[in-house]
Amino acid sequence: MNDIPRLKGRRRSLHDQVFKDLLGTFLPDLLTLVAPEPAGRLDLSHWKFLDKEVFTDWPKGQRRELDLLAEVPLAGHSDRTALVHVEIEARSGPQMGPRFAGYYMQIQLRHGRPVLPILLCLQRGLPGVHFNSVVDAALGPEIGRFNFYSLALSRMRAEEYLAKEQPLAWALAALMRRGSLSRAEHKMACLRRIAGASLSDRQRLSLVNCVETYLQLAGRDAEELEALQAAEPNEEVQAMRMTWAEKLEAKGRDIGKQEGLTMGREQGFRQALLSMLGARFGPLSEDVKRRVEGIASAERLNQIAEQILVAHSLKDMGLDS
Repeated sequence: MNDIPRLKGRRRSLHDQVFKDLLGTFLPDLLTLVAPEPAGRLDLSHWKFLDKEVFTDWPKGQRRELDLLAEVPLAGHSDRTALVHVEIEARSGPQMGPRFAGYYMQIQLRHGRPVLPILLCLQRGLPGVHFNSVVDAALGPEIGRFNFYSLALSRMRAEEYLAKEQPLAWALAALMRRGSLSRAEHKMACLRRIAGASLSDRQRLSLVNCVETYLQLAGRDAEELEALQAAEPNEEVQAMRMTWAEKLEAKGRDIGKQEGLTMGREQGFRQALLSMLGARFGPLSEDVKRRVEGIASAERLNQIAEQILVAHSLKDMGLDS
């Protein structure tokens, strides 16, 4: 049976955190995968993300930050640039097209440059890459049209993207259908592809973080993965996963140590745990923070630290309702 990686219990902030890091490293890969013709008109060797931009989300009038807005030079014209706008949707619905069109108009008004809009759908949506249109023809004739590219992952075949040359595709395959592969084989295929490529440490860790986030295994699945790792002719996959885990722990420890200098050892440990939880599951709610800060038992604090890398959610750890 083909099952899709589930995103239950995840906050939008977690998706944003994982994919902003991923696309911040592999934006050229996304463009060549989703919009190859416009990508051919851009100089993908030089680009930068713009600072957070806030726009009005019509018709509700709410203020909202764009997910990603990058500035890319036009090929052969170093003095001219275009903008790439990427929105990341966990569950895209029919209202997204008109909303996307509203963002496009506001970006054009503010920046006055060509804009390439891309919608990345983690669940739902027509699978694969598509060129979409939002048409204003309510009064009969077509008055306006907004076009955008989309990539919907959840019902695509992982094997198709594992065969591609772009490293980003191997991480995206973690959110796709596994076909005849077991869950452990699916995860191992993604990790094996990443481990065998010539990548920087930052690139490799960004890809592994996506795979580890969306292909979490437990019980027999986790045991099967360990067996597959043990059977590998080299230890690259295991070493890569250990490095990822160590980086996650180090991030929390470093922040906790700095705060612990002035707050005392025990409180510093709590802050380190909060930092590690935030790095693993995304920004924490005030309720979760209060629960951790209210724990007086050193044994319970140590138990939480041991669970961070293996728990599926804060709820599994007893920290969220």
